[in-house]
Amino acid sequence: MDNLDARIDRLDSAQRQMIRMSYHGIAARLDRLPQASWHRKIMLLLGGVVFCDCLDMYVGGGILAQLLESGWSTVDLNAVFASITMLGYLLGALVSGYLGDRLGRRRSLLISTMLFSIATLLAAFSPNMIALIVMRGIMGLGLGGALLCSYGALSEYTPPVVRGRYAGWLGMIGNFSPPLGALLTVLVVPVFGWQVIFVGISLISLLALFAIWRFFPESPRWLASKGRYDEANEIVLSAERSLIQQGIELPEIDYDGLMQTAQQEIVKDVGWRALFSKHMIKRTITISTALFAMNLMVYTITNWTPTIFVLRGMDTTMSIGITVVMLIGAPFGIFLLSLFADKHSRKKGLIVCLLLLAVCAYLWSLIPTSNIFALMTVGFILCSILYYYSLLACSVYLGEGFPTEIRMRGSGFAHAIGRLAGIISPYAIAFLLQSYGAPMVFLVNGSILVISAIIIGICGEETRGRSLEEINDKI
Repeated sequence: MDNLDARIDRLDSAQRQMIRMSYHGIAARLDRLPQASWHRKIMLLLGGVVFCDCLDMYVGGGILAQLLESGWSTVDLNAVFASITMLGYLLGALVSGYLGDRLGRRRSLLISTMLFSIATLLAAFSPNMIALIVMRGIMGLGLGGALLCSYGALSEYTPPVVRGRYAGWLGMIGNFSPPLGALLTVLVVPVFGWQVIFVGISLISLLALFAIWRFFPESPRWLASKGRYDEANEIVLSAERSLIQQGIELPEIDYDGLMQTAQQEIVKDVGWRALFSKHMIKRTITISTALFAMNLMVYTITNWTPTIFVLRGMDTTMSIGITVVMLIGAPFGIFLLSLFADKHSRKKGLIVCLLLLAVCAYLWSLIPTSNIFALMTVGFILCSILYYYSLLACSVYLGEGFPTEIRMRGSGFAHAIGRLAGIISPYAIAFLLQSYGAPMVFLVNGSILVISAIIIGICGEETRGRSLEEINDKI
């Protein structure tokens, strides 16, 4: 009898070990980890990359205004600059999405960050606007890939109950850069020239690249999805040990609940076509629409606000100063997201923000340039809502909406569709600004936001508080 009990114990132990090292076991062990220093390390490492990328992105508007005023560029060339950046983002997201699913989140992030760092440094030595536009396109490839990997991968490391909070913190780190970028263009460009900004950003991003290479672990979920269970287990074990050493008690795993899924588990090799399957098509449409609306408004505000003021007769320094105050709303909105993202419906939050943006942006465009206080106040509110929505869409909702096997490709496709807004809109905005003025720009944009809200309302799925596997087990 004792021998039988011993064999049963060994069998139970073997089954438990099999479950612990299965894909769903790895995922369950990650989801049960209480938030601690391990999660904060992941978030800070990704945040360093996002900060550098966003800083580069948001100095563009101020630099373009300076180049326009100095005669180094024109409104049409500025539109090409903004458009080629979006084309780079689009291609970078697609390529990085493929690499992220094939080579891993870590390798894809390293490749994208290295490309961005080198291209940014070379851009500082551009002899004319055409050369700068070419380098900006290459920078966009790295930017698009690095942002995709950072925002898309974070959800794989964080437990469901705090995914929104960590996504908000990640966005807060990155999006302190809008007011900082605008401020740098005021303080640095007139004295030292725009080239110094690109050199500085390149050096900072190289430091972020080193930190990722040295300290960032591959996603255990991705490793397990590829059948590399031992490597996934070692990373999760390291996280578990770090928490235990801090005196943090780990919740028990529901072995009985995981038994059936672990036994039926197979390594899947799925491709782009899965994004358009009957189980995924509505989600692909929803997330792509959310990111299209996000990019439309973000790049209208960040790239065109200084130019809009200059065309309305305001001097460049004053226009950038107002933009700085407005963009302080970006980190404030993201701070609010870190507090409330896990407390309200993701889907309803997106819809409400889109409708508020449509109204607020149009009202802001009607304020005369002589009323500086109103421009800054309403602009601050506008940017707060915009960045609350943006991070809810691209950091929280995006990271939850696709299965591990195609998470980066799904994110890359949605980002690519979103970037179309940045490619198309500069030409439309340049035409509308010169022909009809700023109110027409925001009237057209507002109509697109309302249509986007309707699409999300029809096709969107609620993801708050659910594990990634519960959301995405069907492909």
